[in-house]
Amino acid sequence: MNIIINADDFGISESANQAISQLYKKGVISSATLMVDMPYAKDAAELAKKQNIPVGLHFNLTIGGSAKYKGRADFERQLLQGRIRIRFIKEELERQYQKMLDLGLTPTHLDTHQHIHNWPQIFSVFARFARQHQIPLRLTLEKTVFNKYDKFKISDLQHLLRKTISLVFGGLNFISAKALRVKTNNALTSVFALWPRPEKLTHKHLQLLLQKVSNNTEYMCHPVVSTENTPTSITETSVQEYDLMTNQEFFVMIANKFNLINFGEIDG
Repeated sequence: MNIIINADDFGISESANQAISQLYKKGVISSATLMVDMPYAKDAAELAKKQNIPVGLHFNLTIGGSAKYKGRADFERQLLQGRIRIRFIKEELERQYQKMLDLGLTPTHLDTHQHIHNWPQIFSVFARFARQHQIPLRLTLEKTVFNKYDKFKISDLQHLLRKTISLVFGGLNFISAKALRVKTNNALTSVFALWPRPEKLTHKHLQLLLQKVSNNTEYMCHPVVSTENTPTSITETSVQEYDLMTNQEFFVMIANKFNLINFGEIDG
């Protein structure tokens, strides 16, 4: 069975770059996505070229010094208020794509930080851009995986609501991508698919996720070596994820069942 294991946030910090480089060397990720405006983007691009890492564009509007919005909530609020123009999204996508080319990398695929392209009106912009440039696009079709190892918390209700809305959007986008003949992954999974959310990630949690994947699923991860100087709200989870993925147990889990591919190798 073919799956993509993609590491997001390449270039966000030295710690993320180190983690992605090490995991690619170990053969437990098959691609990464670059944030071209982040402080360590140039270093990430050099690592990618040196190690021949397949790298996509991780379009970003919500984090970092040059971000246009103060996080995903701000972006979504302004989108719902009709204050975000499609023309701006198109121009910014073209700019970030060109900046990646200027760094010496041709994107293997497109995706976005915090899945902002999962909103159908934004997805259509990305789908048309992907068709124009003949590159695949991440489909954020992430089904919830029941986590039998952790207890339910009240805050998990909010997470479940967001997951449900996201899944509906993903289904609409699947139809849109097929209509436009844009190549995508068939589904998406990550540690954020687990519900309830784990108190602390273990190999049992990763095994739950891997048991549910189908052919051409993308397993999305956000590994970092340490919590220092990585400006995301999920850094502690990312460190746990990196530690688990560098363990031989994870390598055995994927080696016995999966063939790792990148977006350019998706069948069909």
